[in-house]
This record gives sequence, structure tokens and C-alpha cells, in this order.
Amino acid sequence: MTTTTYQFRNNPQQLGPLQQVLDPITRHDLAKIPIRPGWRTLDIGAGAGSITRHLADTVGPTGTVLAVDRDTDLLDPTAVIEVYQRDLRNGLDLPIAPGSIDLVHSRCVLEHLANRADLLTPMTTLLRPGGWLLLGEIVYSRALIHHAPTGDDNHLIYRVIHAILDTLATGGTDLDWGNITHSHLLDLKMTHVHSRTCADTWTGGGPGCQLLADNARQLHDRLLHADLDDAGLCRFGELMADPTVALRGYQYTSTLAQKPE
Repeated sequence: MTTTTYQFRNNPQQLGPLQQVLDPITRHDLAKIPIRPGWRTLDIGAGAGSITRHLADTVGPTGTVLAVDRDTDLLDPTAVIEVYQRDLRNGLDLPIAPGSIDLVHSRCVLEHLANRADLLTPMTTLLRPGGWLLLGEIVYSRALIHHAPTGDDNHLIYRVIHAILDTLATGGTDLDWGNITHSHLLDLKMTHVHSRTCADTWTGGGPGCQLLADNARQLHDRLLHADLDDAGLCRFGELMADPTVALRGYQYTSTLAQKPE
């Protein structure tokens, strides 16, 4: 077992904005898959369950969604949704027969785990022939600030965003993982592998900037060791609520693949 762990807590302040930012991307990617009523699907790292619920609506009352997370407090089982509490650092141990899952989805999970590459094998093993895998991760990119009240504010936003990313990387998060997922899936003989990367503009007060503000709050003590101080972090929080602020948000890469028939 490794001690590497997810560096943010599952709470509505973090997961709510994250879902608002990433759910449109994930739904766009899921729409490329011919999901049918009755499918058995697996949502790994289900968080607050927005994609779990979307999948449940898609597979209908005859389908199944297995939602897995280390912290399941925000997940509610239903007739369609089965909830499993699992620590993925110990592997993917689920009561599921190999080859019985139609779709596996995981978002912003593997990059936080030292055994990320090893987990791909059980994920693909659980898929039926012709089944689909959709993975997505935030990847490292240079911050771009479109507008801030002053030049000093522009510089501060840039410094804090990069300090957040550097702090995550120092703590074991692989912010390059989303860039190399594609090659790993090719090595596992997956087919129709396709990746896309996007980064939207975030405005102060919007969900993306709310996410940044929460990231800075959760990492506050560690950011103080990155040549930042309380006054600067307080100002960053104010700027993330300022509607005149505009910046390029986190870069996100999703990869879709199909298991050979």
C-alpha cells in the first residue's frame, strides 16, 4: 500500500464548483458512447455523484451504476445506484465479474494515486468486449490571466495558481498523467483511443474561480511555504470573487477508449 492520497477533501465547496466546471465536458464525452438502457456502468471516484446520477438517468431503471469512492458520504444508493466505499490505493477490489461492465468512468482520481498505472489493468479487465473506458485528469499548464484590477493582482493570481499546482505535484499528484493516459491505453491494446484537451475562461465569482479559491484555502498552510503570505492568500480569495477578473482555467484532458470485441 502507498501513502499517496487525494490532497483535497470531499466537500461541497470543492466538489460543487468542480462538477460545474467539468460536468459539461464529461457529458459531451459520454455522448460519444452509444450507452443503452440496461447497461452496467462503473463510476470510480464518484465524489458528490453528479456523473453517477447522469449515468443512472441514461441507463434507466433496468441498468446499474456502481459508484466507488474512498469517502461515500455524498453518495446516495438507489434502485439503480450501488455505492461502494473503497480506498483505491489498495487496488480495485469490487464484487464484479470480469467482462461484465459496459462502461468505466473515472475523473480526477488516478493522477492522485501512485498505483495509477496498475489500476488501468483491472479497469479494462472488468469491461466486456466492446465496452468503453472514459478517463479525465487536470494537467499542468501555464496560467494565463486575461484581466485583473492591477498589475500586482495579475502577478499574484499567477503566483498562487502555480503554487497550487506545484504543491500538488510535490505531494504526489502527477499532473502529466492525463497527457500519457493515451499511450498507456494503447499499450493495453485498447482501440479507438481518442484524447482531447480543453481549458475554458473562468471569471471571478464563477465556479472555476470558486474552485481555485477553495483549493487555496485547503492548501493554505502548505502555500505559506511557497513564498506566499496570509495577506497575499487573502487577496487571492477576494480576487477570485471579483467579476472583473478573467483567467484561463485548469487544463483538462479526457481520453476515451474501447475494449476490443
